[in-house]
Amino acid sequence: MVTFEKVSKTYPGGVMAVKNLNLTIAQGELVVLIGPSGCGKTSSLKMVNRLIEPTSGRIIVSGVDTQKLDPVALRRKIGYVIQDIALFPHRNVAQNIATVPRLKKWDQKKIQERVDELLRLVDMDPALYRGRYPLELSGGQQQRIGVLRALAAEPEVLLMDEPFGALDPITREQLQDELKRLRQKVKKTILFVTHDMDEALKLADRIVLMRDGVIVQVDTPEGLLREPANDFVRNFIGEKRLIRQPDKVLVHEVMRTKPTCIEGDKGLHQGLELMREEAVDSLLIMDRSGDFLGVVEVQTIQQNLEARKSLEAIMTPWPTVNENDSVKRVVRLMVEGNLRFIPVVDETGRIKGIVTRANVVNFVLDYMS
Repeated sequence: MVTFEKVSKTYPGGVMAVKNLNLTIAQGELVVLIGPSGCGKTSSLKMVNRLIEPTSGRIIVSGVDTQKLDPVALRRKIGYVIQDIALFPHRNVAQNIATVPRLKKWDQKKIQERVDELLRLVDMDPALYRGRYPLELSGGQQQRIGVLRALAAEPEVLLMDEPFGALDPITREQLQDELKRLRQKVKKTILFVTHDMDEALKLADRIVLMRDGVIVQVDTPEGLLREPANDFVRNFIGEKRLIRQPDKVLVHEVMRTKPTCIEGDKGLHQGLELMREEAVDSLLIMDRSGDFLGVVEVQTIQQNLEARKSLEAIMTPWPTVNENDSVKRVVRLMVEGNLRFIPVVDETGRIKGIVTRANVVNFVLDYMS
């Protein structure tokens, strides 16, 4: 539907904003261009409708090289939504929406039907809103009208340049949801520019992350979160958004650093009292150097309480992990042994912490939220 073939843009003074861009956007796809300021995302978008002319390369829309089309005629075929909305203040809602259909000399009855159809699409009663002027609308309502104006002449392609960037967070989220719902009904090919990664992840079929005029990575939101191409992508996305596989999460990231420990030469009553104080049902047993020896559980103490034994004498051998092991190893040990926790030790065997099932689950949920 939209194809960039070796497209470059150099501004006066030799500033190269876009460098040899190759990208294809399929019919009905929503592709988000994102990256730091000056990365070339807005220049790339504006070259599609020739608001900016490419220095070299070709942009093909619906099989036609845009350089072979009259720029005005091209723009009437492509919907365009910007952050500043730019509704005509002296025209009412119906007149604003009808801007391009009127330029294309649609029949008045067809224009009115189209205006009413679009207003109903965004749950704005035509009878209430058709005759209102932009100043009588909220910011969110004005932006809705801006989107409807871009859709009015039934364009195949819609360009959206940070359309929700100036809105408050609540309105912004509402319009993002509305755009997702609209896509199910209007099935347009959309090229969307944003600086907001959360917005990109929420809306995009594919995300194009740019830097210094070139594409760094193109992928689905899921693919980008799972497999960032390099440190720049990882840092731009943000560690908290990344989907971390268990083999890439280290034990020290999830462990508790203050497990309940006691020397193995202590008596059973001492062990039971420590359990009461710490509200735990298991103890990590160590020697006087802090090296891990084993585990004693409350039922084992209860079974041996009448005997004069040390904790070391009744402890159970227990698997351990190193603080630099992967969580994948922890999960495997828990499953194989049906264990609720795994002690963490350093290279010398000294106790460093503990990983519980709850620690692992909470870590996963934090990265999903």
